Amino acid sequence: MNTRAVKINVAIAVVLLLVVAVVALRATSDSGVTRNSDSDMTWNYDEAFDQRANGSTVLSDVMATAADDIWAAGQSTPNIGRPGDESADDGFLMHYDGTDWERRPMPASFGTSVYDARFDAVDSGGLLLTAGLDLNSLRMAHWDGTRWTALPKLPGDPRAADIKALAPDDIWVLDGRTVAYHWDGTRWTGMDLPTDVTGLDGVASDDLWAVGSRYGKGDAGPGLPGGQPAAVHWDGRAWKLVPTPEYHYKVSAPEQTALLTEVVLADGDVHAYGELTSVSEDDEPDPPTENIHLRWNGTRWTKLPNTKGACADRGQAVRDGDRGEVISARWYRTADGSCERIMDPKPPSSYGIKGKAWFQLNAITAVPGTDKILGVGSVASASSDPAYKVIIVSLKRSVLHLTSIADQTREPDR
Repeated sequence: MNTRAVKINVAIAVVLLLVVAVVALRATSDSGVTRNSDSDMTWNYDEAFDQRANGSTVLSDVMATAADDIWAAGQSTPNIGRPGDESADDGFLMHYDGTDWERRPMPASFGTSVYDARFDAVDSGGLLLTAGLDLNSLRMAHWDGTRWTALPKLPGDPRAADIKALAPDDIWVLDGRTVAYHWDGTRWTGMDLPTDVTGLDGVASDDLWAVGSRYGKGDAGPGLPGGQPAAVHWDGRAWKLVPTPEYHYKVSAPEQTALLTEVVLADGDVHAYGELTSVSEDDEPDPPTENIHLRWNGTRWTKLPNTKGACADRGQAVRDGDRGEVISARWYRTADGSCERIMDPKPPSSYGIKGKAWFQLNAITAVPGTDKILGVGSVASASSDPAYKVIIVSLKRSVLHLTSIADQTREPDR
């Protein structure tokens, strides 16, 4: 036997194994699921238009009640300003009737100067449009599939940290502090909460959760050190604080604070999400932010593993039927838990964008009764070239992903 040849072959085999291991490692996400590095999943440009001259135009949200009833909300500003400076002089809507997108005015009660327009689904049907006239003045209107119906102003003109619409006559608004407002179809009623909350969700008029933070005696308050996760429940009669687990760094971090920002009720399950962070108040290095994930088991809140990576569960994914979930403009989690990259789409030459392009989506939604996923945002030149387009896009699924789904649904050979 040629000993030297055997040693060389063994060395080559070891090198090949190392290469394979490195490739496999690089194809694995932080959360331990394999990403498809050959993904051709991307977005299709469905609609694009120019921003206003000497200013900017933004689509802030999108929502659909049906394939022929899709709405996008936006605003045009003559300059970059802040809420309250009267620069947002052109709030507008875009509507798709199954054939074409058409620009529509805001409901008459909104006027034309609006900020941060958002949609919320109404569980019983239709959608709710909310926009600010300034930092602390809201307007709301309900779309029933035919017309917009304005709601009266909220007492005290609060901001809207979160909204839940169970029905046209059963709407809740959080002010981001310690008050929840309820619309019963006739009037708004403000209710004091036992702690500061910013996230809201529910499935029935007697089953809602709001989440935020709680502080002990002597602690400063929201956004400052000392906070711990908090959850309050509405049982149809009162909002009650429900105990939640505490979170602390393993290392000493006297400036730490923990809070919940999102709560999601779906399929009989309740999940809350937030973060543990250190509020920087000195020159000492701070520990990194950690994600918080809690689940309500029907009796108490329990901690779930701190998932990481691009496709980590943060409660804001858009369901794509049985295929998976769109996590963000660039990431998709398949039904089997794999994390797949969504590639930025190349803008058509007619957009006038040369070289590298910046692609951004501000909102993503699923269209009921279809397999369509829509997004609204913008694409612009990454250079000094001012080319910029406001866009409406739809998800183009990867060939490999569609093949995999087809294989799962195909009947076995007889």
